[in-house]
Amino acid sequence: MFGLKPIPVLVATVVFWALGFVWYGVLFMDAWMAGHGLTADQAGGFDIYMVGGILITLLQVMGLAFVLNWRNVSGINEAAKTALTLWFLLALPIIMYAYLYLPAHNSTLLMIDASHQLVGWLASAVILTVMK
Repeated sequence: MFGLKPIPVLVATVVFWALGFVWYGVLFMDAWMAGHGLTADQAGGFDIYMVGGILITLLQVMGLAFVLNWRNVSGINEAAKTALTLWFLLALPIIMYAYLYLPAHNSTLLMIDASHQLVGWLASAVILTVMK
């Protein structure tokens, strides 16, 4: 699909999704739950939302792979610059909608979500480029 190689896309998707597990389930779990006013019991476990998360991650990786291929990116530095630019112009503004329009205006949640997207996009871009 779109001239994308399935193995690099799948590997990048799994790595990005695993980063999300580490990000929200280990590194920033307490701050993320506190920012949403959740307890550990309310946060839940692996359910249908996790499947949705995998699909959303796959779509992001496919989009990134499409742009990297379209631009004929060949080096890791160029891949990282492309991912950073796309994150800054697309992902960050989308994430900022929740910050602006939800009543809490929680800067901690904004930083956790935005930094997860940045690291995920950078890791995916490097994987897609190396496995090209």
